[in-house]
Amino acid sequence: MRGDPAGPANATLVCVPEMRDARRTLDPVLRRAAVALWLTGAIVLATACASTPIRVAPALPSEPAAAGADATTAPGPARDVTSQTPASTSAEPTTAPTSTTGAVPTTTAVPDLTWTLLAGGDVLMDRSEAADIDPFAGIVPPLSSADIALVNVEMVISDRGEPLDDKEYTFRAPPSAASRIAAAGIDVANLANNHAADFGPEALLDTVDLLESEDVIALGAGATSADAYRHRIIEVRPGVRVAFVGASMVVPLGFPATGTRPGIASAYQQDRVLASVRAAAGEAEVVIAVVHWGIERMTCPDGRQRDFAFRLLQHGADAVIGQHPHVLQPVAFDDGQLVAYSLGNFVWHFRSGITGDTGVLQIDFDGSEIVGWSLYPHQLDANGAPVPARDGVRVDRIIDIVSGNCARHQPPPTTAAAEPKTDAEDEGESAGETDGESDAETDPEGETETESEGESESETGGETEIGPDEADEG
Repeated sequence: MRGDPAGPANATLVCVPEMRDARRTLDPVLRRAAVALWLTGAIVLATACASTPIRVAPALPSEPAAAGADATTAPGPARDVTSQTPASTSAEPTTAPTSTTGAVPTTTAVPDLTWTLLAGGDVLMDRSEAADIDPFAGIVPPLSSADIALVNVEMVISDRGEPLDDKEYTFRAPPSAASRIAAAGIDVANLANNHAADFGPEALLDTVDLLESEDVIALGAGATSADAYRHRIIEVRPGVRVAFVGASMVVPLGFPATGTRPGIASAYQQDRVLASVRAAAGEAEVVIAVVHWGIERMTCPDGRQRDFAFRLLQHGADAVIGQHPHVLQPVAFDDGQLVAYSLGNFVWHFRSGITGDTGVLQIDFDGSEIVGWSLYPHQLDANGAPVPARDGVRVDRIIDIVSGNCARHQPPPTTAAAEPKTDAEDEGESAGETDGESDAETDPEGETETESEGESESETGGETEIGPDEADEG
């Protein structure tokens, strides 16, 4: 690094003129002449030394400080308005070794292990892709600017299959959607959700294959349960591997993968999900769990979300990123671990109210350590695409919810959520949540929106007994 020409107090100059004690033997006249000559030489040599940067050994990277309380800032144009970072520290530079020859000492460069992850919520491209609209074009910061970007793909990507008879709402986008997702810079697409198998097993496998062919990890789903529950790894920096595990707590009948049937990873097979997290922690420096969970339109996480998040962190996850409620929920960061309970609708149909509030979550890492996070507020435009939300009531609401003040924005539930069976993981699947989004909502800015496409979908309507053919075969 370059130093100030004057140098730090503990820096050692390479070139320092010296005057020998032999001058004491000279007579006064010669002594005065010698002193004058010495001063002239010193000035010339000092000038030459001052023109050369002083080099000191670089400071070693310091340990991140303990995380503090969540911080918020006033809304501003196209920037993060909710963030949390630890206090920074710096070490004193050490002095370069002296050299009698004036040679510049060599130093070993410290590798840069900092990196960022950007995450968005639920992505539905059935309308935008059919209209050849790029819904990712207006996102700030662009997903491609991150080292890793992930979203939840809440749809089938295929032109095969038929919609399931027992589902009120089924979502599908044409095959070209996979290329658009990859072009946006998305590296991980979670498929462990309640729409990945809307058009049957063949269409689910098409979705997996199309994404993987574009070098996008299709997480939490596959041809068998071994594929669906396995963790996936990306090496983001030399020696820094990041593992991902996906699972869903919203599980329609017939969706969980078995030893012979394509499907998704069910969070009700909790022991299996936690085993995958532990295995991931043994192979990677960072573990990210992606979970589809919660009750629709509830801005605060419920008890099952909090309990499962705790268990995931306890078994080795560093961060848990959630989706499904169609609204934002708080981000919690404590002791180096982070939980983003819900990132809302990221690409969807047009929404003008609270279900149109969304954001880009940025998590900052130094090697394997989370050192901070930010959320960039966005809102859905007329095409259901996220664009930066710069000010106003909606930004205030986003800040409020993500910072933890979620209760004041929480509407009363329209229907009770179905309780899962206590030992549902033994049977392989659960009734899941009752998706209770109301048909209309009133926006604080005075607008009323109609949820005509039905985020208010009831997957099973309650607990359902399952037969032996529905049990996980391994």
